[in-house]
Amino acid sequence: MILLARIISMIASPLIITAPVSYALVFKTSNNAFYAIVWTAASLLFAATIGLFVLYGVKRGMFSDFDISIKEQRKPIFIFAAIVSILYFFIIFFLHGPKILMATLGALLLGVLIDSFVNRKIKASIHLAVYSAFAAVLGILYGGIFWFFVILIPLVAWSRIKLKRHSLTETIVGTILGLVIVIVLYYIVNYLIIIK
Repeated sequence: MILLARIISMIASPLIITAPVSYALVFKTSNNAFYAIVWTAASLLFAATIGLFVLYGVKRGMFSDFDISIKEQRKPIFIFAAIVSILYFFIIFFLHGPKILMATLGALLLGVLIDSFVNRKIKASIHLAVYSAFAAVLGILYGGIFWFFVILIPLVAWSRIKLKRHSLTETIVGTILGLVIVIVLYYIVNYLIIIK
């Protein structure tokens, strides 16, 4: 069961799901596969920068592990992720890239800000926040069978609990955080017509 939990946790990792989320968002709003691939590659570079920072932090003893399991160690990753997100936002802006990615980065920054406050009380699962957001985005954008990813949220939560990375409460808080941010972003994008 531990091996299964590790596989599920790895597949649902924020670094891994960056590619399908970026592609789904850009393709849905541009209907251009090549454009979506180019911006997916750029998003992966952005995500890899954060991943390399975490790896560096683990090697230097700044973080206990790749999941940054100790909540007191999370402040540097929140700050770094915010800085990288802002830089990526400006790159997209100056290159006239997909507005949907700019909106997504805005949601990510909002998530980092909220999670930094929530983290003072509880170590909310970033894994679940990002995966839940991903699942909701796919369901909202593509509908139908893509809602299946939402059904998998409890499975991802189980994997995080089984690996002793989070408690049930921490996975629930992470899930709610991800879903609320996507719902807010969805209504902002639709009512302000940001992506058109």
